[in-house]
Amino acid sequence: MRIVKILNNQGVTLLELILVLLLCSLLVSLYIGIVSQSIHYWQEKIEGIRIHENLQYSMHFIEKNLRQFNQQQLEYFPDILQIRSENSQGETSYMDFSGKIIYHYNTYLYYHAGNRQLRINRNKEHNVLAQNIDNIEVREIIPDILLEVTISSFDKQGEMYSLKSKIRICSRR
Repeated sequence: MRIVKILNNQGVTLLELILVLLLCSLLVSLYIGIVSQSIHYWQEKIEGIRIHENLQYSMHFIEKNLRQFNQQQLEYFPDILQIRSENSQGETSYMDFSGKIIYHYNTYLYYHAGNRQLRINRNKEHNVLAQNIDNIEVREIIPDILLEVTISSFDKQGEMYSLKSKIRICSRR
């Protein structure tokens, strides 16, 4: 009776083991590179979405409060970037977009450029409404009737995000 040798008992050579380890390490490094790039890409997109939401929230608040002012007495001063009118309690109130910090009790909303913040002054508290606002521009399109407000912000890579809105400030015809 003849015994046929079925199994090779030599085992794995050192060269085969090195090739398998090299191939596995190459696949793992490619996988890690792809995953890290996709994480970085999505982090940038999430940052852009957060900046855009912040700009939308700020613009909505400005529009809403401008509409709550007394439209017949609303005045815009382009040289100092300030809007003056009466609030719902009949008191003279201001919105200031000059970028300076304002401690007047009757300044309702103001932009502080040094801290990149849009602040609201309720009960003399000067609360932060929105952060990371790089610029607020107000421009009269039609004098005493229509304003254009532009809010802008930059992300970490230096890309600018901006939001514009045209706001009717008077009901004149």
